Amino acid sequence: MNLYALLGICFIPTALFFALALILNKNLKIQFCVWACLLALVTVIPTSMIQFYVLSLPIFTATTFAAVMITAILLNGLIEESMKMLFMCLIPQKKQILSTYFCCVILYGLTVGGFESVIYVIKKFQEIQGQGGKEIVIQLLLNRVFSAQAIHTFCAGLSGLYIWNFRHQKKNIMPFVYAVLLHGIYNFFASFSSIYHWLAIVAILFAAVECRIFYLSAIDKSEKQL
Repeated sequence: MNLYALLGICFIPTALFFALALILNKNLKIQFCVWACLLALVTVIPTSMIQFYVLSLPIFTATTFAAVMITAILLNGLIEESMKMLFMCLIPQKKQILSTYFCCVILYGLTVGGFESVIYVIKKFQEIQGQGGKEIVIQLLLNRVFSAQAIHTFCAGLSGLYIWNFRHQKKNIMPFVYAVLLHGIYNFFASFSSIYHWLAIVAILFAAVECRIFYLSAIDKSEKQL
C-alpha cells in the first residue's frame, strides 16, 4: 500500500459522514459542508505552528508527571480547542437550524482529525521508508481513526454547541471547558504504553456522552423559544 492510499484512508470517516449527512438531512446545504472542511484545513496550519514553538519551552520538554499533564491540558487541550473554536465561529449560523449546524461542526472535527492523521502518517512513513514495516503505519492510522479522530470530533461538537448557545441562548461555557479538559485527558493517557492507555477510551466515551447531553439540551431550549 503506497503513501497516497494511506492518506486517503485518513478521510474515509469524513467522506462517509459528508455523504450520510447530506442524504439524511435534507436541510443541510453542501456549500456549508465544503466550507467546514476548508476551515478545518486552515485550522491545522496555525495550530501546528503554535504547538511547534510552545513545545520548545522548558516546561514542555520535561518528562515528569506534572510536565506531561500540563503539556496535555495546555498544549493539546487549550491551544487546539481554542483554535478550533475560533475557526468554527466562521461556520454560518443565521441560515441554519441546529441540526444542520451541528452536522457542519461534526464534519469540521472529522476533517481536522483527518488532516492531523495525515501529518502523523507522513512522519511515520518517512521514518520507516526503506526499512519495511508498513504494517506499523497502517496500525497507527487505524488507531488514530478510532481514537484521535474521534476525540477531535466530539470535542469539536462540544465547542460548536458552546458557540451555538452563546449566540442563541444562554452563555454556558461548560461545553468548551469539557472539550479542553477531555482532549487534554485523552492525550495524557494516550501517551502511556501500559494499561493506563485504555483510560483514553473513557475520555472519548465521556466526550460523546456530554456532546449528546448538551445537544439535546440545546434542542429543548430551541423548542421552548418557538
